[in-house]
Amino acid sequence: MSQLNDTAKRRIRWLTRRGLLELDIVLGQFMSREFDHLTDDELNAFVRLLDLPDPVFLALINQKEVCSDVDFIPLLEKIRKAGSGG
Repeated sequence: MSQLNDTAKRRIRWLTRRGLLELDIVLGQFMSREFDHLTDDELNAFVRLLDLPDPVFLALINQKEVCSDVDFIPLLEKIRKAGSGG
């Protein structure tokens, strides 16, 4: 059961509004398909991902940069899968 309240989840949703169109599209698909199913640990990792600058975040999603944070890897896979329609 999630410990994060609705206010916290609304804040996270707001944080997904980014400056790069491609990132907005991928995150929009992820939010509509996966967000409501994330665990609190995944939500906390997602918030940390959202703290990254847009170019770094997009590079991690597109696998143009190596991810060194093991907490991000499963979440990035979910974002990629949602973005590809899977």
